[in-house]
Amino acid sequence: MPPLGPACFAWSRHAAELAVPVSRALERWEDTPTTARMVADGYLVRLLPGIYVPPDVVGTAVGRALAVGSALGASLRPHHVLAGVTAAWVVLGGTAPVQVELISSAHRGPIAGTIQRGARVAMDEVETIGGAPLTIPDRTSMDLLRFSPDAERLAAVSRLIAAGHASPEGIRRRLEAITHHPGSRSAQEAMDRACALVPAHDAVGGSRAA
Repeated sequence: MPPLGPACFAWSRHAAELAVPVSRALERWEDTPTTARMVADGYLVRLLPGIYVPPDVVGTAVGRALAVGSALGASLRPHHVLAGVTAAWVVLGGTAPVQVELISSAHRGPIAGTIQRGARVAMDEVETIGGAPLTIPDRTSMDLLRFSPDAERLAAVSRLIAAGHASPEGIRRRLEAITHHPGSRSAQEAMDRACALVPAHDAVGGSRAA
């Protein structure tokens, strides 16, 4: 297993400074039925294979973003952008994803426990939380609709919309711009089903949580 390294320094000095207490809270445990039970019972949160953190550390969006960066440790690169299920988890909280999802426009070396997608992300599609870069919710939703399993993408996208983080109009505009890309038709169909899961009073508008 690679060393944890200086936490989040690859992203920014600001992220590195904020990540100091987060990185100190990381714990190395073997992935066993016992640790799986501790995760299920809410005593630990699994970030990557063999790397866990107490749940109170990931109680905020900043904590979740920096916990992921800290867990990546020496494998973290400046071009790594949190995306997909990981970006949704950072914003929404809840159960941590089984794998960390990253987007990068640069060379992707293998990192255990991650899904890495090679793609170009426009500057206006990336925001920072605690100095950690992640895709904005509309872009996150588009990627979820294109690449994630059905139950996972429907739940995450409907939650992002209901919480006011993502807008149906913004997601649909992005999907319309990629009509010739693989998975676009399935993504558009899934978008309709995700919107059907959003309570009517939450489907439009809403304020974004801190």
